[in-house]
Amino acid sequence: MQKQYDSIGESGLQFFGKVSASISHELKNVLAIINENAGLLEDLTFAAQRGKAIDPERLNRTAQNFLKQIHRADEILKNMSRFAHSIDQFNAQVDLQELAELVVNLARRPAAMRKISLAMNAPVEPVNLATNPFLLENFLWLCLEFALSATSAGLTLTLIPEKSASEACLRITGIDRLAEAFPAQMPAGHEDIAAALGARVEPDLAANTLVLHLA
Repeated sequence: MQKQYDSIGESGLQFFGKVSASISHELKNVLAIINENAGLLEDLTFAAQRGKAIDPERLNRTAQNFLKQIHRADEILKNMSRFAHSIDQFNAQVDLQELAELVVNLARRPAAMRKISLAMNAPVEPVNLATNPFLLENFLWLCLEFALSATSAGLTLTLIPEKSASEACLRITGIDRLAEAFPAQMPAGHEDIAAALGARVEPDLAANTLVLHLA
């Protein structure tokens, strides 16, 4: 199992760095909004000290904004913790929907920058597989990077875990420029990681779908 990590190389380090940078940016945005609302509270306090009546509705909106950002920061940190702990085991039993949802949550910021939405469809039954969690996350991230680069702004990419008698797979639907982009624009490193996982990527051009066949 240790040999699996030899295949991560530059791609794995870039993946970890990109996710860490994205989380950092999201937390900075949360802090900026909290700081803005703290300034508003200071203004309201100053006005009250001068004898001006405080609008209860305005005060309540400010409090709700604080709670919203605290909840947002909590979700970001939970995703960060799950991502960090995915490297703990070389092989583990994973729920494909849960792992894909984590990658989707981590990728929402780069998707939003391209004005593309990300969605998940729940499978009919749980899709479980024994795999290397970090390698699989890296593999899904690279495939999502490709899908984002081959999808027009304003569209939605939907991830759909599926299970058959012989394998688990994940479909990424809604890639409107799939035919012209695959495989030329697939990120470097995806083939090595696919080989380590025993996975392969196959386009379904008629359905604008990228199919990830997983071991």
